[in-house]
Amino acid sequence: MRGARALPDPDQASAPGVLRILGMVCMLLLVAGGLGYSAHWLWQKAPAVELSRMDALENVRVKAPFRAVSEKAIEDILLPHLRDGFFAMNIDEMREALLADPWIVNASVSRRWPNGVEVVVEEAEPLAIWGEDQLLIASGALLPRPENLNDLRLPELAGDADLVDRIMLQYQALAGLLTTKDMEVRRLSFDDLAGWQLELVSGIHLQLGHDELLERVDRFLSLTRGVLAPHLQKIAGVDARYNNAVAVRWKPTENKQN
Repeated sequence: MRGARALPDPDQASAPGVLRILGMVCMLLLVAGGLGYSAHWLWQKAPAVELSRMDALENVRVKAPFRAVSEKAIEDILLPHLRDGFFAMNIDEMREALLADPWIVNASVSRRWPNGVEVVVEEAEPLAIWGEDQLLIASGALLPRPENLNDLRLPELAGDADLVDRIMLQYQALAGLLTTKDMEVRRLSFDDLAGWQLELVSGIHLQLGHDELLERVDRFLSLTRGVLAPHLQKIAGVDARYNNAVAVRWKPTENKQN
């Protein structure tokens, strides 16, 4: 018929449409594959870069008296562990390394988010001076005397190192007994020949023998509150090794000429 046109063959018409759809699918797969690779790279690489930046320690705070243990000594102990970074550093190993120093009696180490660490150190308290280069601490241990503690005003203890526990116990007992002004312990020593020797802050030297140490010191104190009270400034030494008496040694008098 005039003006009429043939209808397209259905099989021929669907072929280009299918090709277009397949092309779009392939394009989407390529795009998705690219995005997937990018996401995979970001998952693998980005956290490593980010953690590397965050793992660096920027704030290290140390709380310590810095008397027996110097700041440099603590720094030398901690530095090998701090190089491991915020996440990798071993808290327990750091604490054990600090406690290996005999002057450190307690230590705590804790992370402070995001890139810091806090260290708290407790030092041993010296109880007395022992000899020329040692200090006695409350635990009964003798430790090397640090340079920072050369000007300590502490009592001196002396004797055989094997008797350190016994000497410390006697000192603690005397410290509780001698509490008045000028009657504190300046020096306490013991040896097998002379026995106990006690020097007070006032300068009075007491010979106490081997036995009944506290009883003899108590007898001396009773006399200082009685007949010896007006003469304490003149006493150089007291021998308290007698059972019921003491022998007093007076300071030498100066002869003055008008």
